[in-house]
Amino acid sequence: MKKHYLTPLFIFVFLSVSFLSVAQNDSSLYQLSIDELLQPEENLLTGKVSSASKIEQRVLDAPSIVNIISKERINKYGWVSLNDILYRQAGFSPSQDYDRKTVSSRGVFEGWNNNHLLVLVDGVPYNDNLYGSAYTSEITPLIFTKSVELIRGPVSALYGANAMNGAIGINTVSPSDFRQNGRVQIRLGSNNKQIYDVVVGGESDLVAAVVAFNSFSTLGNEYMSFDDSERIDNAGNFLQQEINDKRSSYYLFGKLEGRGKLAGFELQYHQHDWESETGHGWLFFIPDQPEAIKENRKMLSLRYTSEHLNKKLVQEYVIRYQHHGLDWNMRYYSDGALDNFYPLGVTEYLKTSAEDVFGRMQYKYSLGKESVLLAGVEGNMFYYGGDDAHTSNIDLNSDFSPFLDNDPQPMNAWLEFIESKPLINLALFAQYTSPRLLNGLLQTTVTLRYDNQFFNYTDIYSAERNEESKSFEQFSPRIGLVFHAKPTLTFKVLGGRAFRTPTPTEMFGANTYSLASNINELSAESITTFEVVGEWQASQKTIMRLNTFYTNFEDIIAYSVANANLSTNLYSLTNFGIEYEIESSLSSDFQIMGNYSFVQRLNETIRDTTITESPNKLTWYPAHSLNVGLVYEKNKFLTSLMVHAQSQVERRSSDITDRTKEFRQEQVAAWVTLDTKFAYHFTSYLELGLLITNLTNQDNYLIKNNSYRFDYRMNKRNFLLNLKYDF
Repeated sequence: MKKHYLTPLFIFVFLSVSFLSVAQNDSSLYQLSIDELLQPEENLLTGKVSSASKIEQRVLDAPSIVNIISKERINKYGWVSLNDILYRQAGFSPSQDYDRKTVSSRGVFEGWNNNHLLVLVDGVPYNDNLYGSAYTSEITPLIFTKSVELIRGPVSALYGANAMNGAIGINTVSPSDFRQNGRVQIRLGSNNKQIYDVVVGGESDLVAAVVAFNSFSTLGNEYMSFDDSERIDNAGNFLQQEINDKRSSYYLFGKLEGRGKLAGFELQYHQHDWESETGHGWLFFIPDQPEAIKENRKMLSLRYTSEHLNKKLVQEYVIRYQHHGLDWNMRYYSDGALDNFYPLGVTEYLKTSAEDVFGRMQYKYSLGKESVLLAGVEGNMFYYGGDDAHTSNIDLNSDFSPFLDNDPQPMNAWLEFIESKPLINLALFAQYTSPRLLNGLLQTTVTLRYDNQFFNYTDIYSAERNEESKSFEQFSPRIGLVFHAKPTLTFKVLGGRAFRTPTPTEMFGANTYSLASNINELSAESITTFEVVGEWQASQKTIMRLNTFYTNFEDIIAYSVANANLSTNLYSLTNFGIEYEIESSLSSDFQIMGNYSFVQRLNETIRDTTITESPNKLTWYPAHSLNVGLVYEKNKFLTSLMVHAQSQVERRSSDITDRTKEFRQEQVAAWVTLDTKFAYHFTSYLELGLLITNLTNQDNYLIKNNSYRFDYRMNKRNFLLNLKYDF
C-alpha cells in the first residue's frame, strides 16, 4: 500500500464536486444583497455567529474560521454527539485513548483528558474542573441544542485556558424554537443501545422555561483483543480477552429566561451523571474483576445581559458553580501481575469531589460604523476538600507494595498537595474591532488577554511538609484581518497564541495509581497559529472555504510511559496544513457538503526518553482526511449519506518493538466508512428513521500510541431506529 495513495482520490473528488456545484447553479456569478446572504441558516458562511468575537457577525466577516451546525443538520445525518459533528469537520480527526473517544486536531494526537477544546454553553465555559475535559461524547446530549458554533484554531485571547485547538459554542433552545410545545425522541439499536430524549418549553409574560432530559445506555463496543498484560493460556499462547465497554448516562437540563421586567436574566441548571467500564483497563490490563466508574456534575449558572436595554453599551455578568464528583472502583492489575509481585492484583476505591466557581464581568461598547470595543474580567476558584473514601489493597502512600491478606487500607488524599487550599485564576481581556477601512475593504480585530493562576500547596514529599506557592502567567494575543473583496468574497489573515495551564489532576495527583504529578517541573502548554483563509459564496447555492495554517504546539502534557502514568510535558511540534470545505444545494431536493484536510509535520522535539522524535514525518494522525455528506429529500422521504475516509496513520519507531510488532502492523491502515440515514415523515411533526453506521461493516482501527500490543477497533455495523415526535 503506497503511503499517500488516497491523495489523488481526494483531489479528484473535490475538483469534481466544486465544478459540478458551480455548474448546477447560475452560469454567471453575481453579487447578492446582505439580506439575501443571511437567509440560509445552515450555510457554512452565510449564517450569523457570536462566539468568534462576542459580536454578532456573518461567518464571512468573523475574524476566525467558524462553522455553524444547525439542529436540522444534526437530525438529517442522525448525529448523536458532539464527536459525531466534530469528526465530520475539516481540521479534526477521530481518536481514542484508554476507554475515551477524543478529538485530535491539525496533526496533534489528543489524549484521554480531551482538554484542548473549550465547550461553551450559551457563552459560559463548561469544561470539567478536575481534568479540564471537554465532554464531547454521547454523555453530553444534543437534545437541548439549537445550533453549534465551531471555531477552529486558538481562541484563548477571548476565553482563556483549554481553547487551544478551538471552541465549541452550544446555543441552547428556547420555547420559541419549538414547532409545538416540545419533542420526544426514542432511539433503539445495536449493542442494546437505548437513547430517550424529551424536551418541553413554555413561556409567560415574565419567564420562558425549557426542561430537557436524556437517558443513554449501551453495551458498547465489546470485542476480543490483546492487552499489555502478557497473560497466557495453558498452551503458552498470549490471551485475547473481551473489551469492557458498557456505558450509560443521564442528563437533566433546565433553563429560565426572563421576560418583561426580568428581561436579560438567564438561569441554567445541568445535572450530569454517567457510568462506564474501562476498555483495555487503566494500565492496559483488561480487568479480571468488575469495575464501577461513576461520575457526576452539577452546574448552575446565572447570567444577566443588558442588550435589550441599550445596544450601544452592553453589560454582561455571569456566575457559574460546578460540583464534580467521582465514585471509582478501579482494578489496575489482575491476580499474579508483575511476576506475582501482586499475587491478588491491585484494586483502588476512590470517592471524592471538587468544586469551582467562575465569574465574568464584561462590557461591550459600540463606537459606530461596525467598530466595537469589548473589555472584561474573569475569575475562577477551584476547591478540593479531601476524599469521602479512598482505600487500596496496596500501599499507595509509599512504596506501592501489597498489604498482608489483601486487606484494603485507607489512603491519603487523592490531591493531597492542595487539600483545603484554593486554586485561583484571574484574567483581564480586551478586544478592539475597527471600522471598515480602505473604502470598506479591511476590518481589523485585535484581542489581548492576561491570565494569572496562583495557589499555595503542601510539599508532601518533604519531611517538613513545607507550604510552597506557584503561579502561571500567560499573555494570549490574537489578530484578525478581514479583507472584504465583495459581499460574497472575503480573505482573512489570522494569527494567535493560546495556552493551557496544567489542571489540578495534572499538578496535584498523589497516593494513587490513577495518576501521578510533578508540580515542580510541569510547564503550561502553548500554541501559536497563523492562517490565511479565503471564503467565497460562488453562487446563490454554493459556498466554499480554503485555508492554510502553520501551528507551533509547545510543551504538550500527556501521560508518560517512562514514569508510571506521570503527567508531564512530553513533546513540542510544528505542523503545516491545508483545509478545504464546500456546501451546495444542487437542487431543491439535493444538498451536498464536503471537506478535505491535509497535515504535514515540519519539526518536533521530544522530552520523554521512551518516545522517538519524528521531525519530518507525521505520526499518530492521518495526513489526509475526507468527508462527504449528501442529503436527498423528496415528498415525505429523507435519505442522507456521510462518507469519511482517512489515509494510513504512521507510528513512531519507538512504537514498534520486539514485544509489539507481532501484534499489530507498522502502520494503521487507511480506511473508509459510510453512514446512512433513511427517514419518513408521516406528518411535519412525526418522523420514523433508521440510521446505519459503518454500512459496509469494515474493520477500521484508531491508533494506540506508544509501544502497546493493540490498536482500538471501531464499531462494526450498527443500526439505530429513531422515532421523533413534536408535540
